[in-house]
Amino acid sequence: MRPASVVTVHEAVSPLEVNAFGGLISEYVAWCRERYKNDPWLIEMAFSHQGLDAELLKLTELYAPPNGRMLIAEDAYEVLGGVAFKRVDARTCEMKRMFVRTAANGRGLGRMLCTALLKAAALDDYKVMRLDTSREMVEAIGLYKSFGFKETEPFIDYPERMRPMMIFMERALDDIG
Repeated sequence: MRPASVVTVHEAVSPLEVNAFGGLISEYVAWCRERYKNDPWLIEMAFSHQGLDAELLKLTELYAPPNGRMLIAEDAYEVLGGVAFKRVDARTCEMKRMFVRTAANGRGLGRMLCTALLKAAALDDYKVMRLDTSREMVEAIGLYKSFGFKETEPFIDYPERMRPMMIFMERALDDIG
């Protein structure tokens, strides 16, 4: 068993770090498939509707400056989690792909990633961050609420069958320092 080491959160900039972020997204999809194995249509519909395959091919275009940021959490041994935001318009960005590997749960990484992402978005002059997630992702929703995210009207037109399962949230960034 490896000793716990200090976790750092930083922007994924190098090709290796961007590839690691893409690997986390793929791992997240596999994790979702396992979590929702009784509703496989939901995962397939969600990720196909979002164009996941195309997204993985253009991570830097979507999530690197000036269009966004990709953050990864890592210790001395491995990448443990990640999150990104992408530009919606001059005032608004959208949180995307928050994921912490199961083996790293309980270390406060989701909180660290969310804190760093909110600060990065505020520094980039965004005024509002929004996100969407499944209503069943109660752990994530609890985290988002603890950061001041509030439910809002849908801002993505998901297929009719998915709509009751989705929750949309946003928060102002004017108090992030």
